[in-house]
Amino acid sequence: MIAMAKPLWIFVIFCFFYGRLSMAAAEKKTYIVHVAKYRMPDAFDHHLHWYDSSLKSVSDTAEMIYAYNNVVHGFSTRLTPEEARRLESRPEILAVVPEMRYELHTTRTPQFLGLDKNADLYPESNSASEVIIGVLDTGVWPESKSFDDTGLGPVPSSWKGECESGTNFTAANCNRKLIGARYFSKGYEATLGPIDESKESRSPRDDDGHGTHTSTTAAGSVVENASLFGYASGTARGMAA
Repeated sequence: MIAMAKPLWIFVIFCFFYGRLSMAAAEKKTYIVHVAKYRMPDAFDHHLHWYDSSLKSVSDTAEMIYAYNNVVHGFSTRLTPEEARRLESRPEILAVVPEMRYELHTTRTPQFLGLDKNADLYPESNSASEVIIGVLDTGVWPESKSFDDTGLGPVPSSWKGECESGTNFTAANCNRKLIGARYFSKGYEATLGPIDESKESRSPRDDDGHGTHTSTTAAGSVVENASLFGYASGTARGMAA
């Protein structure tokens, strides 16, 4: 038997960040622009107008893909390398960073990390928490038993997120374990064109499995009769891939 920690709150965010390069794309690339918001001139009544003005100073065609207002201030856009250099030279711009490409590695973390196959892999814990965990990955499969909210109390009053509807996903798919889910596809489509919805859902729905694996590993509910590496069944938390 594998005894696991009590369930944690979990918040799953979805983002199409596959990072595949388009050979047919023009020389424009996607950049994340960090702005010193405190330098906004009094002539502007909203920072988004100011961002747009800065962007238009180096490109007549570039548009903001997303604006960032919380952890950092700034926006994302597509520019040529020369336009990016010109934008970064402006006094209000802190940095212009090319988007980074990430590769998915595994949905089988224990094997991937080479962890020992023994019953002490996940020691028993009596800890409990109302921590909200945010995961930026390929999405979530809400029907997984690891998202069962049995025994959990109400969603924390501090929660400010939402459960966004889309293809094969509605607000009803969230519960007291999976308290929010969103998807972000504008950057993906700006680079690679429209999503092929016959292969990928335009929603927080996880069509790959990686996001479901990582989020339930971080804070999945206890699942009875789960097996580890195909060995004897026991009680496990969040290892369904």
